[in-house]
Amino acid sequence: MARAYDYIVIGSGSAGAVVAARLSEDPDVSVLLLEAGGRDKHPLQLMPLAMLKVAYSRFGTFQFWSEPEPGLNGRSIQIPRGRTLGGSSSINAMIYIRGNRGDYDMWRQAGCEGWSYADVLPYFRKLENNWRGENEYHGAGGPVDIQHVVEPDNHFEELLASANAAGIPFNEDANGAVQEGMSRIEQNTTKDGRRASSARAYLYPAMGRPNLTIETGAMTSRITVERGRATGVEYVKDGIRQTVHAEREICLSAGAYNSPQILMLSGIGPSDHLKEHGIDTVHELKGVGQNLNEHPNVLHVFGAKENIGLTKWLRLDRATWSVAKWFMHMESIYGRNGASASTFLRSREGLENPDIQIVHLSASNGGALWGMPGLPQPRWAFTARVGGPLNPQSRGWVKLRSADPQAAPRIFFNMFGVREDMDTMLRGLKLSREIFAQKPIRDMLTKEISPGENMKSDAELEQFIRNTATHRSHPAGTCKMGIDDMAVVDPQLRVRGLEGLRVADASIMPHVIAGNTNTPSMMIGEKCADMMRGKTLAPAMV
Repeated sequence: MARAYDYIVIGSGSAGAVVAARLSEDPDVSVLLLEAGGRDKHPLQLMPLAMLKVAYSRFGTFQFWSEPEPGLNGRSIQIPRGRTLGGSSSINAMIYIRGNRGDYDMWRQAGCEGWSYADVLPYFRKLENNWRGENEYHGAGGPVDIQHVVEPDNHFEELLASANAAGIPFNEDANGAVQEGMSRIEQNTTKDGRRASSARAYLYPAMGRPNLTIETGAMTSRITVERGRATGVEYVKDGIRQTVHAEREICLSAGAYNSPQILMLSGIGPSDHLKEHGIDTVHELKGVGQNLNEHPNVLHVFGAKENIGLTKWLRLDRATWSVAKWFMHMESIYGRNGASASTFLRSREGLENPDIQIVHLSASNGGALWGMPGLPQPRWAFTARVGGPLNPQSRGWVKLRSADPQAAPRIFFNMFGVREDMDTMLRGLKLSREIFAQKPIRDMLTKEISPGENMKSDAELEQFIRNTATHRSHPAGTCKMGIDDMAVVDPQLRVRGLEGLRVADASIMPHVIAGNTNTPSMMIGEKCADMMRGKTLAPAMV
């Protein structure tokens, strides 16, 4: 006999951990959470400034690669994803952005009842413990601590003065009434400088509940379906295949790559593609794996004068002391993510909402330790991560590589497949140059390193973008919510045409939101858990 639980949640990432923790608040139900990875026990997973080291390492991650991208001159690009409790919220940059209110209103206008900005704002407020306290747009007392970053070596004030000189206003709260302008970075870390992944914020406080079972190292093989209803999950742990039964519902929260992969492995998806891999079609849904959205990203790098920025804290002796302070729960630069500002811009006249996001860092993107023989020389720099378009027109896909659940999915972004996306990125890069051309930041620089001062024409800049652009780890849309024929889930996040199965993660976004996707995914988890319990929060009056 298969073990039985009321609810089974697949994936403990930004949304899945929230769903499992919230469902288990009811002591009368049993909840099983399946996670392919292990516990988030490595200290670097908790250290905010170590995020790049963690993301591109082998502990706690999947390391996927895209298909060759014609829009990137045939390059394949690396795609790290979380494979641990907390999922990608355990390896990301921890930037707290909700997206533009217009994103959610567009979801509602496309037929997604209950997903307007007024509908989702109460769920954003519910998850927050915001440094501002409680107000019209923010919550206090929620599981996720939100802090703003005040660090002199980030040089926010100088960046802001230069942005103002370029006509860009200061925005005290990019998650409030207006998104546009330059804001201090807000990050979701705990008060003592530790990463607050969804696992740390939601699961760890719930682990003592007798009705919550968490299975790590459990690779889902397929969801079982009988007579139009999802009934259970098959998974492999320690080489042993196991089956569990869901008395009420299954929630699939494996992310924008793995959620469509698991559906297709289960025979749910486009029949022609399933047939290619010898998988019998259980339920035809041609939208599974389609509609992949992702934000393109290029690095705009300037050399900085010596002893300016965060690079000074990478000197070996200072880094050693700062890391020791972090371990002792003392104030440390290693308890922050290193970013200083997030700037939302409209790249041309006539746009209702921003289409560019620039994240500023007062160091090189991959800063290295220095300060003793055998180590590289310090790289004094300012980096702008120019992300755009925020609402890309290009669409890609996720497909099966084989019927083996252990095989990585095939991923094709189709980046810059629509010309308008490249034009937006070109305008974004020029806007970034305009900021750095202003005093006082201009006086702190030496030269433009990347793309370089010699690259001035649109043709030259376009080739630079195609040769260097990557993604921002914001995949979305591959199990999109909607009411059209390509929709995979309905506005209640139920898989269309099946009973007992929902999807809750960034894959359900009809289009990717304008900003970082971690917080919106947690909001989706909060809202899904309420839907599964027959609850809803009243819309906000904003």
